[in-house]
Amino acid sequence: MRAFFTFLVIAVLGVFVSSPVHAEVLSVDLAQNHVDITTGFNGARLVLFGVKEQRGDLAVVIRGPKHTMVVRRKDTVLGAWMNRASMRFRDVPAYFDYALSVPEDRLATPGTLKAMGVGLNALQFEPDRRDESAEYVKNFQEALIRNKQHEGLFPVMAKDIVFLSDKFFRTSFDLPPNVPTGNYEILTYLFDNGRLVSQKTTALRVGQVGLGAKIYEFAYTNGFFYGLLCVLFAVVAGFVVNFVGRRAS
Repeated sequence: MRAFFTFLVIAVLGVFVSSPVHAEVLSVDLAQNHVDITTGFNGARLVLFGVKEQRGDLAVVIRGPKHTMVVRRKDTVLGAWMNRASMRFRDVPAYFDYALSVPEDRLATPGTLKAMGVGLNALQFEPDRRDESAEYVKNFQEALIRNKQHEGLFPVMAKDIVFLSDKFFRTSFDLPPNVPTGNYEILTYLFDNGRLVSQKTTALRVGQVGLGAKIYEFAYTNGFFYGLLCVLFAVVAGFVVNFVGRRAS
């Protein structure tokens, strides 16, 4: 219902704002600009609606907060699998997904898509070490993307952008239960014959709420006391189980 209402508002605005002097080339909005993670959270669907006032093809990119990540490669050593090499990458989005109205080769040139960060081929992470060959770095980067895909945090292929009319469009992303918290940005691009015509940025907040949020905040700000409480809880739980077991026997 909320998604339909948002689309209705955008549609009405698109009808009334018809003057070429005042009309925006591209307008977008989220059905919900925040995702609340509570106890039992099992994922969420993010819906984006938009209006374009001129012809062109669309791309929507969603990126989560950036972190530093380490990729490790295992090899056999005396018959056992062990970590033999690793590489650290900076500015890796915790979550990444994208949607297209047409295939990438019809949207724009590979150089333009890379500059806009559209598609898996546009993902370029900065390694800490610069003394390695490009092929060596590429192997670790591809492994990083595969790991994120396995976790459901990177896509295997692009989502679809659906046109509800010549001007109105929508797309949706399914956020997994393990979606990281933080501030996200959603970038919507309008291309005409491979040339970028307009761009819009929309903010999204993913955060914990309720008891889980309070526990997380306490653990983050009072790490020592949180660890001490966990140890005490484990000791008390073990004592209770042992006491009940003795009474039962």
